[in-house]
Amino acid sequence: MAQYQQNSRQGQPQRNRQGQDYRQQPSQGTTRQLPEPKALTYYKDDEKKILDPELLDSKAGETALNCKDLKTTQMRRFYDDLKAIERKIMSGKDLQAQQANFERDRALIVMFKAKAVYAEKRRVAPPEFTQFIFDHVASIKDLNDFKAFIKVFESVVAFHKFYSPER
Repeated sequence: MAQYQQNSRQGQPQRNRQGQDYRQQPSQGTTRQLPEPKALTYYKDDEKKILDPELLDSKAGETALNCKDLKTTQMRRFYDDLKAIERKIMSGKDLQAQQANFERDRALIVMFKAKAVYAEKRRVAPPEFTQFIFDHVASIKDLNDFKAFIKVFESVVAFHKFYSPER
């Protein structure tokens, strides 16, 4: 233990990738609550055939702009995880098998909320990204909604690449 203390950088705060002090604690009474999900409607029609283009355009751009300080790697990690779940679900031979796979893997989709909260707590993701994940996970009711969310997330990733200060 004494050897560890001698080798550590005494007096210097440990910092995350954004240069923020890991030990910095919020002041008392400011405990952050989990975001309140705001359910979205992906489709303009009741048959879920016409995807709302605003979600893929202005709303995706706005989300990407609000999350511009999120590292591109972190954004891609979330997107890649989502695509892996999609591949598992869509491996079904027909629509019925895909629906069954969706129900089977629904918990993996819901787990995105925990991953977003964890990333925010580690200060590698902004609260706006956590809100985005909470809103969309709450909006996924069936396989069509899940497919729509993948398209929305794809648009956010593309806009994020544009707005991100990383080069």
